[in-house]
Amino acid sequence: MFTNSKTNTQPVESLSNLRDRVDRFFRVSLNGSQKRGKFSHALPLTSTIASSRASEMRVADFINFLTDALPNGEVYLFGGILRDLALLGRKGFSSDIDLVVEGEWSHCIGYLNSLGAKQNKFGGYRLEVDGWPIDIWNAAETWAVRQGYVRYKGIASLTETVILNWDAILMNWKTRAFIYRPGYFDTLRARRLDVVFEQNPNPIGMAVRVFRHLCVKDARSIGVGAAEYLSACTGKYSFELLTRHELRSYGASMIDPAIYELFDRFRKFESLDIRSRFDAAAESLRREGVTPSTSQLGWSFDAAE
Repeated sequence: MFTNSKTNTQPVESLSNLRDRVDRFFRVSLNGSQKRGKFSHALPLTSTIASSRASEMRVADFINFLTDALPNGEVYLFGGILRDLALLGRKGFSSDIDLVVEGEWSHCIGYLNSLGAKQNKFGGYRLEVDGWPIDIWNAAETWAVRQGYVRYKGIASLTETVILNWDAILMNWKTRAFIYRPGYFDTLRARRLDVVFEQNPNPIGMAVRVFRHLCVKDARSIGVGAAEYLSACTGKYSFELLTRHELRSYGASMIDPAIYELFDRFRKFESLDIRSRFDAAAESLRREGVTPSTSQLGWSFDAAE
C-alpha cells in the first residue's frame, strides 16, 4: 500500500501548495463536484442499493454528500493522505483515506449504514468508494481519547494521537483550512521523522508502520524518541515476525533488514550517547559484512520538539 519515496516531487513549501495538491488529487473545485445532485440523500436505502451507489461515486462526491448530511458538523481529511500528498505528491499516495467527523455522529452513522459501511472493532466505519477504502471516525471517540490517553479539547487534539509526526495534520473539507502540530512543515521539509504517541491497540502493527515509513519515505533525520522506539521494538519482535505481519497487512515487504539490524545493534550500546551508539552499531554491522546505505549513515538524531 505504500509507495517508494524515490520521486522528483518535493515536500510542499506552503499551505496553499498542499491545498492545491489535495484539490488536484480529488479533481474537485472548492465549490464541490458537479455530480452532487446525482445521488439522493433519502434515507434509508437498502444496503445492496446503497453499497452499489457508494461504489459508483467519486470519492469527492462521497465526502461532499457526507458533509451535506452533517449541517451542524464538520468533516476532516486526516493523517496519511495529507502526509503523502505533502511529502510525495499525488503519485505518492495509494493507501486508505481517513476521515474524521466532529459533531452529529449519530446522524452520520445512519447515513453510513445506508451506504452499507461496516463498523470496525475500534468504533470507526469502513466502505469502499471508487476503489478507495475509506475509514470514517468520530473525532471525540477515537481510540486514544476513549482510553483516556488524550483529553479531547477539540479537533486539534487529534494531532496528539497520531503515531508519527508526519501524520499530525487535518484538513477541513468544507473550508479547506488545515490544523497541524507546531513545526509540522519544517519537519516535512527536513524529512525529520519522530514518534508522537506510542500507545496503540495493535503494537506490532505500529512497529511495522514505523519501520516501513523509515524505509520508504526517505527520512533524513530521526527523533531520539523514534530511535529509542525502534530499538526497543527489535527487542520485542524478530525481523521474521515483523515481515510476516507486514506481508499480511500490506501484501509486500519493504522493511530493510539492514535497518532492522542497525537498531538491534543500537540497543546494545546503551552506555553511549545516541550518535556514538548509532556509529558503533553501524561499525559492528560493517565488520560482519552488512553495510548500511549512505543515506542511512547520514541520519542525524534530533531531540523531540
